[in-house]
Amino acid sequence: MNDGKILFDSNFNLDLGVSSQSRTYGFSYENFENNVLKTQLFYELEVTIIDTSDAGNYFFEIDRKTIYINNKTDFSQIEKVADIAAQSIFPLKIKIKKDGQIDYILNREQIKDRYLSARKRILEYYKGDKIDVIIPRIDSLFLNDNLLDKFISKNWFFHLYFKPLYADYTDKLAKKYVWKSPVFGNQIIEYDVVQTIQERYSDDDKVIIKICGISIDERTVDEIIEKFTYSKLKYSEAELTPVESKMNVGYKLYKEDRSIFSITGTFETKINETKQQKVQLEIYHLSNSSSYRPLDDSIQKQNFKIFQSWQTAGDEDIIDISKRKWQVPNPNPEPPKILGTPKEKIEFFVDVGSEIKINSSFWDWIISIFKKRK
Repeated sequence: MNDGKILFDSNFNLDLGVSSQSRTYGFSYENFENNVLKTQLFYELEVTIIDTSDAGNYFFEIDRKTIYINNKTDFSQIEKVADIAAQSIFPLKIKIKKDGQIDYILNREQIKDRYLSARKRILEYYKGDKIDVIIPRIDSLFLNDNLLDKFISKNWFFHLYFKPLYADYTDKLAKKYVWKSPVFGNQIIEYDVVQTIQERYSDDDKVIIKICGISIDERTVDEIIEKFTYSKLKYSEAELTPVESKMNVGYKLYKEDRSIFSITGTFETKINETKQQKVQLEIYHLSNSSSYRPLDDSIQKQNFKIFQSWQTAGDEDIIDISKRKWQVPNPNPEPPKILGTPKEKIEFFVDVGSEIKINSSFWDWIISIFKKRK
């Protein structure tokens, strides 16, 4: 018995073992000012996971459904244009790294083609000075690979869903690193975070990961909002206060394959002496049944470990199928080549008896190749 403790592979390593499947996730975003709700956003996403069974490589296809802002789908003109353009991203196909982060986008050209088609519709149906200003800005996002990557990484769903959860946690079950979040839309805040994994499974058989952090960004709130990439603290005699912000993000992973069940996050930032901003986010797997459990990969892992124990690199008893020690006899062997005609023929008769005895040493050798040398 492991007393409910999480089963790590080795060196306190947590890995993703999800099988190919499709899931629906719900995403919600709420922005508060002094605890008064200002903006609410909700949508569903269809997430298709493809397990290539190739050294833990996974491909994801994400498609977004109808978006609701403040419980409405009737947006302002600018909101409609932004939504039409943003929809060009979907479906998004990506490959992820072993730690769970996005590696690269697989369908860039399709995204560009969809955007150019959406752009024609926008210019056909929407007119005005605002449209003339916003279209070039959107063009720069969708037609530049680097800007497109940054744009996707600042989308809250992708930002939270594809994080380095699958890593070595050491015996302290924790790791530290710098976390960057788009708290002010496109503008990020840097946090010094500690990511910890709970030693035991939760009561509902989930892996619990908690990430807590405090801002280390040297810029002021105004500098961040105004898109400054550096702080003027070093170059100004005025008393400037770096941004004050803290964050807490919690993950629940299915015990069976360590895939994501839910994500909850809170980011609190002091704007000034009288104003406090709070962003709350939730991502949940919307399964058809409350009793849903994914496929368990523990048996597959155990079988792989057994195979590895037989095939340890460096052992002399590794079976090399490219160099067979014995072969199945050819049922139609070629006759031996004889140089010239023999002058004499000598015939022998050997009585082998009623039974053929098998050489036991041959079978001892066969058995030995499946046993590890000590």
